[in-house]
Amino acid sequence: MPRKSAGRVYVPKESFSANVDGVNVVFVRNTTRIREGHELLERFPHMFEVIRVDYDVEEATAVPGARR
Repeated sequence: MPRKSAGRVYVPKESFSANVDGVNVVFVRNTTRIREGHELLERFPHMFEVIRVDYDVEEATAVPGARR
C-alpha cells in the first residue's frame, strides 16, 4: 500500500526556467509540483506557493505517540 508523503506541495506562481544540475529546466505555472524540503524551494522561495489539498488520505494506524 502506498504511504502518504509528509510535507506540503508547492507549484510555481508563474512559469520560469532555471539551471538545475547543469540542465535548463522549465517549471510550468500550476503544473510542476515540488514537495516541501526540496532544494529548489530554498533557491527560489519567491517563485512557489503552497497548493491546497481538497481530499487527503488518513493513515490507517497511528504513529508511536500519536493521539486519536
